[in-house]
Amino acid sequence: MNAFLKRLKSNEGFTLVEMMIVGAILSVLVLAFTGYMYQQARQTKSMSEKQSYNQLKANVLNATTQPDTLTASEAITFDKL
Repeated sequence: MNAFLKRLKSNEGFTLVEMMIVGAILSVLVLAFTGYMYQQARQTKSMSEKQSYNQLKANVLNATTQPDTLTASEAITFDKL
């Protein structure tokens, strides 16, 4: 117990080597996290583009296969835009 109290009260800190090891470990973790986030952002962008393309494709197909169903009053309103 006495040895523990002496060690607790001593003014020893971390050595330079220990601090460098901690810095190296943290930098590896940050690089791994950054790579993962970059990959996720790229995948999300790709999925968003595919979804937009599929929606546009569906709208074009719908517009080309459906007969014109505007009434005369709707056509006039549409022409004013």
